[in-house]
Amino acid sequence: MKIKKLLYISLAALVWIGVASCSDDILDQKPLDSFSEVDVFVDKALLTDFVNGTYRGIRHPFAEENTFLLLDAMTDNAYSQHGGQTALRNYTQGLITRDNGESANLGTWNNAYTYIRRVNLFNEKTVNSPVEAAALTQLSGEMQFIRAYLYMELLSWYGGVPIITTTFDLGQADYDVARNSAEEVAAFIVAECDAAIEKLGDVTTTQVGRATKEAALAVKARTLLYIASPLYNPNHDDARWIAARDANKAVMDLPGFPVIGSGDQYGEMFNGKSTAEIIFARRFTVNNAHGGGSWGVNLWLYSNGLGGWSNITPTQNLVDSYEMTNGLLPADNGSGYDPQNPYVDRDPRFGESILYNGAVIADPINGGTRDMQFWTAPDGSPDGTLQGKDSPMGPSGPNASRTGYNFRKFLDEGKKADAAGADENLSPWIYFRITEFYLNYAEAQIELNNDDAARTAINAVRDRVGMPDVNESGDALVARYRNERRVELALENHRFFDIRRWAIGPEALDKPAMGVKIIKDAGNITYDYSWVADPNRNWDDKMYFFPIPYSEIQRSHNTLTQNPGYETN
Repeated sequence: MKIKKLLYISLAALVWIGVASCSDDILDQKPLDSFSEVDVFVDKALLTDFVNGTYRGIRHPFAEENTFLLLDAMTDNAYSQHGGQTALRNYTQGLITRDNGESANLGTWNNAYTYIRRVNLFNEKTVNSPVEAAALTQLSGEMQFIRAYLYMELLSWYGGVPIITTTFDLGQADYDVARNSAEEVAAFIVAECDAAIEKLGDVTTTQVGRATKEAALAVKARTLLYIASPLYNPNHDDARWIAARDANKAVMDLPGFPVIGSGDQYGEMFNGKSTAEIIFARRFTVNNAHGGGSWGVNLWLYSNGLGGWSNITPTQNLVDSYEMTNGLLPADNGSGYDPQNPYVDRDPRFGESILYNGAVIADPINGGTRDMQFWTAPDGSPDGTLQGKDSPMGPSGPNASRTGYNFRKFLDEGKKADAAGADENLSPWIYFRITEFYLNYAEAQIELNNDDAARTAINAVRDRVGMPDVNESGDALVARYRNERRVELALENHRFFDIRRWAIGPEALDKPAMGVKIIKDAGNITYDYSWVADPNRNWDDKMYFFPIPYSEIQRSHNTLTQNPGYETN
């Protein structure tokens, strides 16, 4: 594989953490475009700028149009519409090939290795650097954290990948590098995290947005859960599950990260009003907003009636996974679910995550609040001259949800869809929050046949939103756990990786994506659950991993081997 060969990569003008990257004293020294490689690696402020720019490798999905990558769109949780989302539908339709995989994950391979190279360059150029030892240690820890995170991404998408720890020189004859195994990559990530933990400060002493000991522990714990999972561990090596259990318990036990109570507080994590559970997140400011003042998550997630584009919308499949407040699923006998009054007495996380017909929301167009109106009225009915504002018959009909729902999670309600500056959505993107690790720990305990410990962890997550405890064991507990994880972490880019690492692709994606059609006639609302939002969903086992970019295989003179199923186009 040919890594980028440029020895010098220009400094980022803005810091990933959302503050100005260059202090006044730096600007007084010389123009930014005059800095040499020598300047960068011997000057504390410039070296800090270089590290700040490397944080950009840790991407978020709230940027401009071509980087909006909410991965639930490639799962049974959601449907993506509009032409710009075609690449995501290529995955759900089983159409990923060796040549188009990077369009669906927005160039994950190139992005990761570009920024891994920056880390490697930092390591090489700071040997014997005169920068004071304490600052150099902190910056080195941050770079190791970034490299560990990027390798975790690569592992999650492709399985085993080349572990590259040095830069290539200009003119080097041989760029051919083989893949390491998934197990070797996971071990490397863990080692990087362990080293970073020794160098980094904790959340109480570290500037918000920078890597911390807690964030490094989180990368380690998630990686160990993944490598223990069936896709990577088909023989169920208990040693891997023990390592995952212990690493996730270490995160669970971190001080200062309570699991917060009530449904309202659950929703407030995703619009920035509560940070209690957040271990590591990408935060935004007026000067460093979601899409630089042009795009933002409100535009992407709002309904047409709220001025948005409904780019990704919840499926009925996801909606049906939210339990009733008595702890039973809508489909369970005795649940009390009424299909013609479907949204009452549901798990509080449902209303905080999903906009459904009748849900009350702040109106960004007219002010005040209003009910969501996904209904349509048939011609000739008493309501025929009126149409629901959020339906295909409402304003900007092509931007209406095709599933009968919109996402509420991550909205900054009341702000306009196309607002910029102080009025733009500044909701954070959360990479790690404490409840993930309760669930990760529970999964490891289930796999180790420690159901009591698993239930305790699951119920801690449920108790905080007032949901009744789970009491199942064995396979029934596995089902409850997986549903709990699906609900708790919806739209947070977990379901895509969970489907793959659990090897449940056919169960999740070899079926249509369903929605609901809502009819209002003479004031009466009727819900039709036979509505198919996307009939063209197919599964192929090759989809458990993404293809290695074919151009990289060619550049490596076939030293890189392709993932199964993608050998030919």
